[in-house]
Amino acid sequence: MFIDFLLSNFEIFIFLSILLIVVAFILLFLLQIQNFRSNKNSIIEYAKSINNTSKEIKEYLIVIGNLLEHQKKEILNISEKTVFIEREINRLGNIKGSEDVLNVAINMARQGNSKEEIIDKTGLREDEVEAIYTYYKK
Repeated sequence: MFIDFLLSNFEIFIFLSILLIVVAFILLFLLQIQNFRSNKNSIIEYAKSINNTSKEIKEYLIVIGNLLEHQKKEILNISEKTVFIEREINRLGNIKGSEDVLNVAINMARQGNSKEEIIDKTGLREDEVEAIYTYYKK
């Protein structure tokens, strides 16, 4: 009896089954389209976020580059000042050293040491010792 019912309405059951499969495919297709749109929007949002982040990083690197350039100029300025100070210290040391040598030579001349002794001890030239010896000899 059930089989007779099935056989008599077989075409209707097949048609309804095919219709159900087609409707299921259409629903699946619509669901997949919705999924693609959602993924597309997510990808667009991520791309915008990455683009904004890269712009921020670019601006940050430009600022850092400018700071480094300014610091480089400051370091060069400080380096030039240091070289100048070193030259001045050397110049003052040379002046002080020559004053000390001259004082030693003057004192030796006052004590009556010979010109050769003054030249040996101070390392002054002979004409310098001659001048000192002439003016400061006892």
